[in-house]
Parts: sequence; C-alpha cells; structure tokens
Amino acid sequence: MGQIDVLLLDLDGVVRRYDPAVAAAIEQRCGLPTGKLEETAFHPRLLQALTTGTMTRSAWVRKIADEVGQVAATAWSSQRPVVDKEVLRTARAIRQSGVRVCLLTNGSDQLPTELAELGIANDFDAVFNSADIGVAKPDLRIFMHVLRQLDVPRSSVLYLDDSPAHVRAAKALGIPSRVFQSARDLTEAREMYRIR
Repeated sequence: MGQIDVLLLDLDGVVRRYDPAVAAAIEQRCGLPTGKLEETAFHPRLLQALTTGTMTRSAWVRKIADEVGQVAATAWSSQRPVVDKEVLRTARAIRQSGVRVCLLTNGSDQLPTELAELGIANDFDAVFNSADIGVAKPDLRIFMHVLRQLDVPRSSVLYLDDSPAHVRAAKALGIPSRVFQSARDLTEAREMYRIR
C-alpha cells in the first residue's frame, strides 16, 4: 500500500448534508407527490447541464419551478445544508499532518459562494468543480483532470464519495477509493492507509 499524499473528498453526502425531511415537508405543503422535487431537479438532462456548466444554478431553479411551481422550487433551492463536523474535524487533522485535502464535486457556478457561506472555503487545498471543468463524475476525464492538476501518481490519492458509481470510476483509473456512508468510513480509511 503506497503513501497517500492527497485526500480527495466529494462534497454532498460527505462534507455537507441536506435533511431529506425538509424536501418532504415542502412537497407536502405544496401538494406535490413524494420525491417529486428530487425527481425534477435531478433529471439526468437537467443535472448534466447544471454540473457541466452549460446552465447556471439560477436557470436550473427556474426550470424546476416550471415543473413544480415557484413556491416549491424557491423553498427547495433555499435549503440550508449542514457540514458534517466529524468529517471536517478529521479532514483538518489530516491536512495538518501534511496531506493535501481537496474537494471534487459535481457542482454549479455558485459553488464558491456556497463554500464561503458554510465557512469551509479555506479548508481545502484545491476545489475541483465539474461546472468549471466541463465534465462531471463519473466521467473518467474529470478524474484525469484532477490528477494532472495535482501532479501526483494516482496511487497516492485517496478518494471518498457517497456514490458507488463515482467510486467505481475512480477505481477503474487505479485511484484508491472508498464508498462513504458515515464519518467512520473516513476514520477507517485514514487508519487503513496509515495517514497520520
């Protein structure tokens, strides 16, 4: 097992989380079927446009509103995520040990603002946003882009993501990767790879 020089983390579902009960409450209040908001917002074509930078976040919300109504779309898109404090604490400790800690996210043009609002913009050595790069996970090109930018061998990057498909893509390139379900996964990966 080689030395890990970079910890690469997904954002949503790993570093920050949204409470599914909030979306359910909005749907109930607005008379929408359960799951309608996510089904609309994360329609593959719409999500692809957002995360590859061909559609702004505000345009994306307008498209959602066309389907579910302005009130529901505004309420849903205004949700406040929370940072997983245990993940952040562990990531900060790893960074202090000399390992670079970076983000790789399928994000939007608003990602810098979102990170600043959460107070975590300065917790990462690099932020790789699909909307800036022009390709989104699980496209192998986004992982190749990250490796080129970091200028490190793939075996020295440890990647955690809550999406099994994204983890499979990274593994296909030889990047040590793990599906994230809770902060314990980061702690266990840290021990497994002997990251200080």
